[in-house]
Amino acid sequence: MFKYALIVCLLSAVAIALPIMNFFQDRDEADELDKAELERIQNENAQYSFNSRIEDQINDGSIQREETRDGTKVTGMYSYSDGFVMRTVYYEADENGYRVVKEDTQDIGDGPQFNAEGQADVEGSLIGKYSIKLDKDDQEKHYKDIHA
Repeated sequence: MFKYALIVCLLSAVAIALPIMNFFQDRDEADELDKAELERIQNENAQYSFNSRIEDQINDGSIQREETRDGTKVTGMYSYSDGFVMRTVYYEADENGYRVVKEDTQDIGDGPQFNAEGQADVEGSLIGKYSIKLDKDDQEKHYKDIHA
């Protein structure tokens, strides 16, 4: 009789637990669907635009970047020069992936030319604009800020 009561109790516990487990499993699936839908909506409505530029006349280099996002489409360009070449790449990215649309490379010299009297100009849509020069009086800091 005890075995019969024990088996009935165990089966009852399993019968009660299954719907509860299914509820939580269904809730996890619903949460995942909610997250995927939220991510889809965010991607379709995302928008930003930024740019940055560094003209380094101390070390003879430059870097430039621009990017714009409208929904799921991103377009942009980046460019750099290092004393040897000037390279510019235009790209786009969307549901079909990242693609280089156009690329320009031009030889510009025999390597970077150091200029202790030069200055580096930094500009960006998020950081504003400033310049730096070598600080020949401070052996620890090397550069001084000369806000433009």
